[in-house]
Amino acid sequence: MKNIKPISLEDCLPLRQKVLWPSLTVEECIDPEDQYSKHVGYILDNQVISCFSIYPKLQNNYQIRKFATSPSFQRKGIGTKLFTTVLNDLKQKKIEFVTLNARITAVEFYKKFDFYLSGKKFIKKNIPFIPMQIALKDFNFKYNSIE
Repeated sequence: MKNIKPISLEDCLPLRQKVLWPSLTVEECIDPEDQYSKHVGYILDNQVISCFSIYPKLQNNYQIRKFATSPSFQRKGIGTKLFTTVLNDLKQKKIEFVTLNARITAVEFYKKFDFYLSGKKFIKKNIPFIPMQIALKDFNFKYNSIE
């Protein structure tokens, strides 16, 4: 996908801060594991409009972190396209499991990709989250291109 590409943490941080943690500084939005993560973005007109980080927890178990899409591009298929592309890429690389901590408000989004609840709800920075995961061998989501 020409719009989906690896990006730097510095390219990811402004959108992460704006969408996920607007009350924090950009520096406060940095996760200690960011240095070990890969960051991927959907680029449109040289701007990151959707992004997240991929953290290798174990050899065959990765975690998606800090998924953010610009408000003006939400509900237009951009995040779905980015997410689907990366999950398919991880499946091709024989990654077995993908986990994430979903904001309660995003659980239904992840369920449409067959992620399932895998832990107990917890609170981080006053926001409720719940762990979710998928076995990538079961992932078979095809996305119709928006381009």
